[in-house]
Amino acid sequence: MRFAKLAGFCSLLLWSAASLSQVHAQNTAPDGLAGKAPEGMVYIPGGPFIMGTDEEDHNTDHTIRAYSDANPRHNVNVAAFYMDKLEVTNVQYKQFCDATHYPPPPHWLTGTYPDGEGNLPVYNVDWWEASAYAAWAGKRLPTEAEWEKAARGTDGRTYPWGEDWDNSRTVADAKKPEPVGSHPTGASPYGVLDMAGNVMEWVSDWYAAYPGALHTFPEFGTTHKVVRGGGFNHGEALYRTYYRCVARPQTRSDWIGFRCAKSA
Repeated sequence: MRFAKLAGFCSLLLWSAASLSQVHAQNTAPDGLAGKAPEGMVYIPGGPFIMGTDEEDHNTDHTIRAYSDANPRHNVNVAAFYMDKLEVTNVQYKQFCDATHYPPPPHWLTGTYPDGEGNLPVYNVDWWEASAYAAWAGKRLPTEAEWEKAARGTDGRTYPWGEDWDNSRTVADAKKPEPVGSHPTGASPYGVLDMAGNVMEWVSDWYAAYPGALHTFPEFGTTHKVVRGGGFNHGEALYRTYYRCVARPQTRSDWIGFRCAKSA
């Protein structure tokens, strides 16, 4: 079984130094776009990065699949894009609902978010609704590769901030989400916040094997979308930049929100 994908959630829904320095140079070469990021977005330069992991976790009977679907570690070239610095908030999603007459998340019992929670990330939004919001905002959901590059940069780091786990840098093992951007020390190499913890995030991709993968799982195909980033109440393993979770696109969960991307 999987690392209890989301502690059981997903089971229910379900890289020589020379090379690296060359990659870094390509990824940081100015191309005139970095200073033109739309408001609230961060420029992510184009170029290759390290995606996935060679790690496989076989510690217990429920962790056999924790990282196997993120194998193997491989190079991916991503075109330059912009990424929301923060997760979409309740205030922003309410503006979308008001403008489009989309129904609000089901836990907004009075048709709006609870008092004092305007700057919390929106959740209980399915993949279709997240995609609709992104289109309304003139954006789109990030691809899985874009999401991972924005989270880990080009050095293949384990967490957005580096190699060592530090729960003070994120919203982890908590009872509820926190206002977006509450942990600036958890920023990714590009300054994107909340890429580990707070809420997991929908990406555009269907769940599929990586090139050269040695493992096949029944959810591969066009029934499950990929969800990234770990939620507010999960453990350390789920906050790794390469960790993949899955859910059916119609899934709504207290753990799942989203952010948007835009091609540069």
